[in-house]
Amino acid sequence: TVRNWISDSYVIGEPADKGTAVSDAMTVQQARDSQGSKDRWVCGYIVGGDLTSSSASFYGPFDSRSNLLLGPKSSTSDKDACLSMQLPAGDLRERLNLVDNPDMLGRKIYVRGDIVEAYYGIPGIKNVSDFQLP
Repeated sequence: TVRNWISDSYVIGEPADKGTAVSDAMTVQQARDSQGSKDRWVCGYIVGGDLTSSSASFYGPFDSRSNLLLGPKSSTSDKDACLSMQLPAGDLRERLNLVDNPDMLGRKIYVRGDIVEAYYGIPGIKNVSDFQLP
């Protein structure tokens, strides 16, 4: 028996449009590797806050309402494995900051924004425009 293949289709690596929908959200690691991507969905766990260029807090109480740390797992406690996240002023900041919402620590979340090379010394997500809690 002989078979002749007329065409094949291969995908090597991640699709270029990864993260364009919640159902195809990037992982924290994929986002860390996709710096410069705009308007992408990322899925991670809120693992900390109170970011500075050299440290982050993984345990409350928290002092900063303007940033969060997203980790690949809810138990992550290594800043270098995480994605920093800017919380813009308004409803999103009010609903997600760990000062006013300490119960958000450890929660899985989908966020939509621009992936930047560095925010507080590590890859981050800024211009967050939307989020969803599963």
